[in-house]
Amino acid sequence: MKKLIPLAALGALALTACGDQKTGSTTLTSNSATGQVVSSETGAGAETPKLQPGKWEIRTQVSDLKMANMPAGMPANPPAQTNTICITPEQAAKGPEEMLKQSGADCTVASNSFAGGRMESDVSCKLPGDTQMTGKTTGTFTPTSFTTDQQMEMTGRTAMSQKVRIEGKRIGECETK
Repeated sequence: MKKLIPLAALGALALTACGDQKTGSTTLTSNSATGQVVSSETGAGAETPKLQPGKWEIRTQVSDLKMANMPAGMPANPPAQTNTICITPEQAAKGPEEMLKQSGADCTVASNSFAGGRMESDVSCKLPGDTQMTGKTTGTFTPTSFTTDQQMEMTGRTAMSQKVRIEGKRIGECETK
């Protein structure tokens, strides 16, 4: 499961588009063979602040994990994981197109809508090994925090489903080396 973008990346992918508040939606489509990402938008809205650069604490909780041939001892509700990351000003300025280019998958992110501090996003990806992934993310965001709830399902060689809750908060400035 090394190449899977679906887990926590879905929330991050959706939130990277938080730079524009839309009353409509934005659709992004990636092509893993060419690395090309195409963006199209409908609707209009006022610009919303992006996530602030700095040191962020990200807590990820997987629940209701169901997998064909799940390894013995793998819990359906594994312990939450907390990581600290540094988001540079350059990374904060990049949109979801860059993350899709790096994913190595053929994805369409549709119905990205951000309004009044709330967000909603739908994604579908064709992954290696004839695997299809779909996910729906809903949540809230400010420039210094976000919470997302995701429902993800995969079909094909790696059939599975799970729910993922991701909470992020800015905790300070990045450490300089």
